[in-house]
Parts: sequence; structure tokens; C-alpha cells
Amino acid sequence: MALLLTTLVGCSEDKETLASWSENGGQKHMDTIGADVTTLTRVSDPIGADSTIGPRCSQMLDDVKAARAYGELPDKGAQISWEETLDRLKTAASHCLRNVKAGNGGASLADAIDVQSAFHVFADRIERVRSQS
Repeated sequence: MALLLTTLVGCSEDKETLASWSENGGQKHMDTIGADVTTLTRVSDPIGADSTIGPRCSQMLDDVKAARAYGELPDKGAQISWEETLDRLKTAASHCLRNVKAGNGGASLADAIDVQSAFHVFADRIERVRSQS
């Protein structure tokens, strides 16, 4: 995730705005969502009952809400990818909670892969914009 901060700082003509966005909390939200992507993959194992899955998926929903409340990225393309990641994580975490309540394990592997894919598109967008500056 530290690479993402370095990448963000150089990804727009308005470097101060991107740097400020990152330094004032954006990086914290990106790190949290990145960790949630990893957690989602871990709780997608249908074998075994883990009593922490429900609270972890609930925390993901809180993290998505906090990331959205923080504010938009100054780069429109990165913002679109970020929103896609947050939308997919919200959907996956909601499915996870529904599965836990129904006694069907946690997140689905398909949801986890979908979120992971969206997050990688976001990271790739940041890198592309950076390389253009």
C-alpha cells in the first residue's frame, strides 16, 4: 500500500491535491480497503465455522461507508475505479452477512475475486495516471 501513496502523489497535474488527499486520510482508507480485500478472500472458505466472519464482514461495510464519507479522489478515472471497488466490496460484505445469518458460511469466492479484481483495476489506474505525468 505504501506504493499506492507514492503513486498517488505523482498521478495528476495537481500533485498537491493528490498528496493532500492521501496524507489527510485517503491513504488510510486505501490501506483499510486493501486489508478488507485480503480479509474477504480469507472468509470465503466455506469449510469450517468461524464465529468472527460476521463481525469482519460488518466491519467491511463500516469501512466502505467511512471511505465514501472521506471524499473523492482528485483524479476522475481513479475515483471511478475507487467507487467500483467500494460498490463491489459493499455487495460482497452484504452477501457475506446474509450467508452467515443463513448458516451458509461467509463470503463467496466469486465475490472475493470480483472485489480483488476491482481493487487491482483501481491500483492499475493510479499507476497509469502516474506514468503519464
